[in-house]
This record gives sequence, structure tokens and C-alpha cells, in this order.
Amino acid sequence: MRKRRADSFFGLHFDFHASPSGNPEPIGLRLDAEEIREICRTIRPDFIQIDCKGHPGWASYPSKIGNAMPAFRGDPLRVWRDVTEQEGVALYMHYSGVFDMKYCAEHPEDAMLHADGKRDACATSRMGRYDDDVMIPQLLELSEVYHVDGAWIDGECWGSFPDYDPRVIKAFEDETGIELKGSLPSDRNDPNYDAFIEFNRELFRRHVRRYVDAVHQVNPDFQIASNWAFTDHMPEPVTANVDFLSGDFDPTDSVNSARYAGRAIALQGRPWDLMSWNFRNNFGAQPGFIDKHPCQIFQEAATVISLGGGYQDYIQQHRDGSPRMAEIRKLKDLPAFIRARQPFCQGGQLHHEVAMLMATYDRHANADNLYGRTGIERLKGLTALICDSRQSLEIISEEKMFEYGKEIPVIVIPELFKGLDDRTVSWLIDYVRGGGSLVLTGRKTVSFFAEKGLPLSAAERGEDHLYFRVGEEGLGTVRKPMELVVPGGEIIAEFSPDGRSDFRPFAVTFAFGKGKIAAVGVDLGSAYDSCSQYMHRVLMRTVFEKMYSPTVKVCSAEGLVDLIELDVRNKMMIQLVNMNGQHRSTNIATEDFIPPCRNICLAIRAGKKPSKVIRYPDGETLPFEYQNGRAYVIVSEVRFHEIICFE
Repeated sequence: MRKRRADSFFGLHFDFHASPSGNPEPIGLRLDAEEIREICRTIRPDFIQIDCKGHPGWASYPSKIGNAMPAFRGDPLRVWRDVTEQEGVALYMHYSGVFDMKYCAEHPEDAMLHADGKRDACATSRMGRYDDDVMIPQLLELSEVYHVDGAWIDGECWGSFPDYDPRVIKAFEDETGIELKGSLPSDRNDPNYDAFIEFNRELFRRHVRRYVDAVHQVNPDFQIASNWAFTDHMPEPVTANVDFLSGDFDPTDSVNSARYAGRAIALQGRPWDLMSWNFRNNFGAQPGFIDKHPCQIFQEAATVISLGGGYQDYIQQHRDGSPRMAEIRKLKDLPAFIRARQPFCQGGQLHHEVAMLMATYDRHANADNLYGRTGIERLKGLTALICDSRQSLEIISEEKMFEYGKEIPVIVIPELFKGLDDRTVSWLIDYVRGGGSLVLTGRKTVSFFAEKGLPLSAAERGEDHLYFRVGEEGLGTVRKPMELVVPGGEIIAEFSPDGRSDFRPFAVTFAFGKGKIAAVGVDLGSAYDSCSQYMHRVLMRTVFEKMYSPTVKVCSAEGLVDLIELDVRNKMMIQLVNMNGQHRSTNIATEDFIPPCRNICLAIRAGKKPSKVIRYPDGETLPFEYQNGRAYVIVSEVRFHEIICFE
């Protein structure tokens, strides 16, 4: 019995983006059914995704829609389907949606039109015939002829751009009542720019709803995700009937990319998984593809499953569509690693401790296209910093904040590009007045809230690089800190031009109503993303110590450990993920040893003394002490991922 995606936890993804120029041999030439069977039986994935139609726009199976590759040996898709069906493994298609180079070349009138009058070579127009003539018929062909389980639609939100096609302009004017009078809203200074970009976003949403609903009408069991839709790429409520959410995170600095993307996708409350690349490509001065060591894949998988989501690993197919068995066989130990942890992770929900706001309003204002990741370094860096500061972190949207934000002990506002809308500001101020704790980070953020009436004075300083200290501990360096002054506030960190004299406060805490506010007047998230310092972690740990008492406190640890408080079937599963390794290094593509994290001392709040504390997946009972409502336990080593719970 094949699992549905909502019940799946581990999968493999293969693709090769077929095109006549890149495929000199017939597709299927070396495809061997027994190799597919070996994958199913030794790796034991819940699902496999394979190439179907990549960004070049050529179908890598003998499709009847008119875009099939020129030459095949047999029907390779039929081979994949027959074997996976016999082995009880679900089969999904990697299908390029908005992105289709072949269609754009043959139908330039239906390609997106840029403001300069040039048609895009890759992105199809939402006002063209592509959805009706190619995409929907092809998805239905895959469903009805091949009976595949679903499709992972690539090249979607991240491949969409503002479309200045005359049909789009007319529809915009008709639906909004705004008359452009021949003036294209092509830059942010145009008064109609924001409305026009939002209209283009709505055209993309309609595109997803259209093909999803059209396929579901014929086959409700066909399962679809639009790659990166309704995630941090597209930070919006889910407004299409997609069956699951998914994305493939950055092949470089993958662990930190997964930390951020996983928390952002988890907030949507839908079945989800994330994909890591089994290789790095064009890394530094090294061209081509460099396979990661299995230990890197273990760590990347742990980063995802510890957040409650499913994991898939991406290995390219050969150009004839056959699997790369040598790379797949290197992963022989991965299934046991993932399956051993599945009962303690799958479907888990993040426990409310610290939440970072991912504001749709600010993200849209900063986007360089419809759904760009401009400014991601601020959010990704702050995510890594908060996690490295040993806090259990979730990411929330405005929608989720309004829904359950009052339950969250601490809300963090990252570096802002433009600001927040009035409703969000009012909610946050009321949240603190009612007893919540708010952490403001970043120069723009602190200035923005000072302008909104907080009792906070923020002054610019002309110096660029300055030393800083936290109490008597230091020294680290910061760029362009703001001098912060709050009457009656407590100074957390100070900067100085020489590290010896003239120290001025740039991080402070103060009471506000029944709650507390901490303000850090430096762009700490982007700084940590580009060049992390241990003093950044000292600073943030000190801030959080002033703001709340966590359910689980990491008192000490040798190395970097990610703490995730995960509620799994009404039971707290404390996830510990080793974050050591040279993820950010610009001159290290792969590594075959990741130092373990050792001697992690946890203080776990418990209303009564537990009968025992257990480390999973091994089931080892750990010694502990119970004092003042907390169970103190030492985890001697975390090589990749361990789970702690108590009875």
C-alpha cells in the first residue's frame, strides 16, 4: 500500500531537466528495472520523485501532449511506475510549471513581458494559453495514463516576475479601476507599483488554484505541491488546495538554510517536507558537481525531521534518465537513521517559546520580483543566531501571530526593510502591555519602533566597526551600532571605539506595561550570517535570560546544539541537533567528519519529579537530578540528532 504524502517521512528526488542539446542518447537507454527495485528495497523510501518535464520544457517520457523528447528506448516512465507500484513506493513527478523554455521559444506571445518590452525566455505569462494547452493536459495524462501519485511542481513562485503584457495591464485596470494611461508601473517610486505587483501575485495564486483544482476535479487523489509556494519564498496564508508544501533548500550553507526554511514552512500547519541536494555545484573556484559526504546528509536530514517535517534527498539522474546508483548506494545507512527517529518527530508541532516574526508586509516590500528572497540574510542569520544561543525557536507570520501570539512568551522582530503595518504594530504594543516580552533587533527596527512611540531614544553614530562587550565579557565587534537610551532601562551591551573607554549602550532592556522590551541597535542577523562571532551568541543569550524562563534550558554545552521543543502526539520530545561543522565556509565544499556536540546540560521544567528520563532512539535511561521544579540531565554526546523525553 503506497503512502500518501501527508503520511510520508522520507523520500528520494531524481531529475535531469531533459533537453535535446543535453541528451545525445535516447531516454531510457540504460534504465534497468532491477536498479529501481534495489532502490525501493535497500533505501526504502516512502516516495520517489523523478524527472518528467524540467525547465527546458521537454518531457522526458513519451508524452502525447507534443513536447516529448525526440528519442526514447521503450517507455521509461512506465518502467518506474511498474516497479514502484510493485514495491509499494509512491511515485511523484518533477514538473516545471511557470518555467518552460520550449514553450516560450515556440509561443513568444505567451511569455512574460518585461517593462523594457522584452519577452522572457523562460517564464510563461499567466494570461497566455500555457496552463490550458500544456500544463493541465499533461498533469492529467500523468494521472490517467501512468497513474502516478502526484507532482512536485518546480519553477513556480520563484520563477514568476511582474508581467507587463497588454492583457495583464488591461485586466489590472479592469479589476482595480486604476487607469495607468499608458504609464507602466515599473519601479517602486510609481504610485501604482505596489498595487500592480500585488495583482501579479494574485495572477500567480489563480494559476496554482486553476491547475490544482482542474486535476483534482478529475482525480481527487492526485497529490500536488507547488515548490516553495506558501513558504518563506511566498510568505502568505495558504490560498490554494495544494496537498502538501515543499521546497529544496540552498545546496551551500544547507544546514542554516534548512533551519530557517523549515521553521517558516512549519508555521502553515500543512503536511510538509524539505529537500536537500546531495551535492554542491559550482562551489568557489571548483566547477561542476561535488558530492556531499553521508555525514553531511545525516546532519541536513536531522535539521529537517527535528522540526516535524518529512525529508527528501536530491540525486541527479543520468542524462538517459537512469539513476546514479553509485551515489544512491552511499546512502545505505541513511534510512535506518531516519526511520529510528520517525516515531519521535513525524507530525510534531513546535512548542511555543521564542517566535521570530516573518512579516509578509515587510517581505513583500523588499522583494526584487513577485516572490524574491531579497534580504534573506537578515532572517536566516537571526534564525541561526537565536538557535545557536540555545533557544527553541519558531517562525510566525502576522496571521499566526494574531491567532495565537498571546501564548508565546517572547516575540522577536528581525531587521526590517520598510516596517510593519499599523495593525501589527498595535498588536505588538498591546502584547507587551499585557505581559509579553518583545525583542527588537536591527537599526531600522529600533528606529521604527522609537518613531511609533516607545520610550526609546536611538542615535546614529558615525563610526563603522566598533568593539563591544556584554557586562565585563568581550570583546566582539559590531558595525554601525546605534546608541540607545531608555530612562530606567538596563544596559545589556556597550560599544567603544577602542575597547577601553567611552562605552555607549546599544542593547538595553526595559519594562513596558506588564511586559518587557529588549532593543538591540545593530544589524545582528545579517552580521551573524556573514561572519558569526561567539560574542553575538553571548549577547543574545544574555538578552533572552532577561526576557523569560524557558521550558528547557541548555545550561552548558561543548559545541553548537540546536534545541527544538517538539510536541509529538501530546508529548514533549526535546530534539537536540548537532550544529557543528563548516557550513558557511567559502572554501570547504564537503567534509567527512563533523565534530560531535558533548556534555549538554539540560534543565527541564517539570511539575513533578519524572520517573525516568529517556534518550531516543536508543531508549537509554539517563541519570538526572530534580531540584526546584526542574530535572537536570547531562547528554554526553550528540553526534547528529538525539531526542530526550521523560516519563
